[in-house]
Amino acid sequence: PQTVVKFSLYQRIAITSILSSLSLPFNTHSSKMTAQTLYRSLLRQAKQVPDYNFRSYSIRRVKAGFRKNQHLQGEEAAAAIRDGQEQLEVLKRQVTIGKLYPSAKSVMDSPDSIVS
Repeated sequence: PQTVVKFSLYQRIAITSILSSLSLPFNTHSSKMTAQTLYRSLLRQAKQVPDYNFRSYSIRRVKAGFRKNQHLQGEEAAAAIRDGQEQLEVLKRQVTIGKLYPSAKSVMDSPDSIVS
C-alpha cells in the first residue's frame, strides 16, 4: 500500500516557493516536477523509518538539503537531483532494514504514554 503524504497550506506554499526559486537545467517545467516528485518521495520514505530518532533526522535532512540546493543552476542542479535519487534508494534500503530488525518503541512514538 502506498502512503499518501498530505501537506498543509503552509507546507505547500513553502515547497512551491523553494521549487519556484530552483533554476534547474533548461528551466523546464518537467525538471521542477522531477524535483518536487523527488522531494515528496524522500519525505514519504523518511516518514516510514521505524526509529523515531532516525526518522526525525531523515526528515530534517531532506528539508535542509532542498533548502541548501534551491539556488543551484544547470549541471549543478542536475547533479543534485541525481544525488537525491541515489539518497532515495539508500533511504528505501534503510526503511526495509529497519522493518526487518525492529527496535523498542520510543516514548516519543506513543502519545498515549505521555503524562500531561
